[in-house]
Amino acid sequence: AFAEEAAFYLSALQLAGEQTRVEQKQRFLELYGNHPLSKKKSPVRKLAYYLAAAAVITGILLGVRLIFKTVPPQQLADHYISENFQTLGVQMSSRDDSIQTGLRLYNEGKTTEALQHFEKIIRTDTANFTAKEYAGIISLRLRDYDRALAYFEELETYSTLYANPALFYQAVTLMERNHTGDADRAKNILQEIVRKNAEGTKIAKEWLNKW
Repeated sequence: AFAEEAAFYLSALQLAGEQTRVEQKQRFLELYGNHPLSKKKSPVRKLAYYLAAAAVITGILLGVRLIFKTVPPQQLADHYISENFQTLGVQMSSRDDSIQTGLRLYNEGKTTEALQHFEKIIRTDTANFTAKEYAGIISLRLRDYDRALAYFEELETYSTLYANPALFYQAVTLMERNHTGDADRAKNILQEIVRKNAEGTKIAKEWLNKW
């Protein structure tokens, strides 16, 4: 009889404890379930998502800006001149060629003498396209932009040539000179080159995209 009473007592005590825990949990929810702090988890999580998305978008925009960033026209011209006009190609030949002599002078650093040499050829042969082209390039290297433009504008009149870089060289000269209005003129020339698919079209497209 004592054992039965003890078992009943222990069972009742356990049940009472479980009931008490349920009641305590319910009471806790009633007291604190509507507390402001209990509702901050969801907005904070959403804010974290928004911040992460903003970071991704910012990264993409910065990447696009780095890839397609604008470059000053004068910088584009500087790079082209240094890449293409540091030296000029000389043909290996045993015969005395006046054009080759001028090119050798230029490549030896005798820039002024080379220009004088090509201008002497032009005075003798006013239709010599090659001499005018090199005279324009050397004038550009000497920063005599007006003279360079004059030569390149003359070259433009040789419309029967298969590949005539006159327009492109004019744009390069204007970009390098960088006087008021030069950039707009150069841009118009580059657009004309693209429209006509003239000599220098590929570079003109690249520059217009970077401009």
